[in-house]
Amino acid sequence: MCKKIREITVDELSSLPLDSYCCVDVRSEISYENGHITNARFWDCSDEAAKKLPKDKLLVVYCGYGEQSVSLVKRLSELGFNACNLSGGFRAWLLDYFKNPVENELSASEIERYDRQIILPQIGLDGQKRLKNSSVLVVGAGGLGSPSALYLAGAGVGRIGIIDSDSVSVSNLQRQILHTFGRIGQNKSDSAKEALQLLNDKIKAEAYPFALTAENAEEIISKYDFVIDGADNFETKFLINDACVLLKKAFCHAGILRFEGQAMTYVPDKSPCYRCIFEKPPQRGEIPNCSQAGVIGVVAGVLGSIQALEAIKYLLNIGELLTGRIFVFDALTMKSRIVKCNMNSHSCELCSGKIKNLQELSEQYIHSPDCF
Repeated sequence: MCKKIREITVDELSSLPLDSYCCVDVRSEISYENGHITNARFWDCSDEAAKKLPKDKLLVVYCGYGEQSVSLVKRLSELGFNACNLSGGFRAWLLDYFKNPVENELSASEIERYDRQIILPQIGLDGQKRLKNSSVLVVGAGGLGSPSALYLAGAGVGRIGIIDSDSVSVSNLQRQILHTFGRIGQNKSDSAKEALQLLNDKIKAEAYPFALTAENAEEIISKYDFVIDGADNFETKFLINDACVLLKKAFCHAGILRFEGQAMTYVPDKSPCYRCIFEKPPQRGEIPNCSQAGVIGVVAGVLGSIQALEAIKYLLNIGELLTGRIFVFDALTMKSRIVKCNMNSHSCELCSGKIKNLQELSEQYIHSPDCF
């Protein structure tokens, strides 16, 4: 018969003298670097690692949830070590450790809420703390802003601002999933704030129930780490771009029409801006908007979700952003492609330094109210 693996609970572990045991972390190296049990050693699966383990101490082996570490406990026991498995793994230790959180730390309820992303090696405990202490401004609580804001709130971004001067109408509900039938007539930013706080009471949502203008853009955007461009008109998109470039703030643009969408991300000094590529707003009526040409709501969901993902990747400094690249998506064929864009700082009025402030281009930002 197989010898039963010894299990130890977090409570039992906490009652042991610190010098009587040694923790062994069998998760990935990235996971270990992003948060581990105090004084734990990383297990690199080598024979040399086993030789370095103390035989005069209890070896407490753990993984994410206490299941994958069992095999190492068996192996170490066969090698003559006094080894046991931590019941519930790293997650159980986290929940216990954060019962009494300190400032800027995570509570036990937050550990449980964000459990599925904390175990991702690219995020970990440190990454979750970083999200909690980050802020994102969502311009437009409509088709793009709705999924963006909801996923940012779900992920635990600590402060989310939503700016929109429009009111909820019944035709919005086909794609603007932040809002409900019961909130028709309510300002969209106020409705969005209500929805986000209902989803996650651990974050702070701030409503700006007015339009983004050349007069207020820099003041508002300067308060946030990242900006989501959820506008549906070119004038506001250029305003967001210009304010972010002048303030050296990163943002993610997206646009949708009918069954198609596109997205790109701007990072200061690392990628071309929106004006580098598109130069200036098109003439009014030259390109139809969603109220004129139509849009399928799911495309807004796809592109808005990509925007939220770009924001999270930027805040955590992980993965590859859509910088210098435009992601183009066709929902009818389910085909997507990446269009590479080179920096054009010499010919771009903004990046070349010809434009010093937003007031110089204030006429380009004037538009008629439209549906977000």
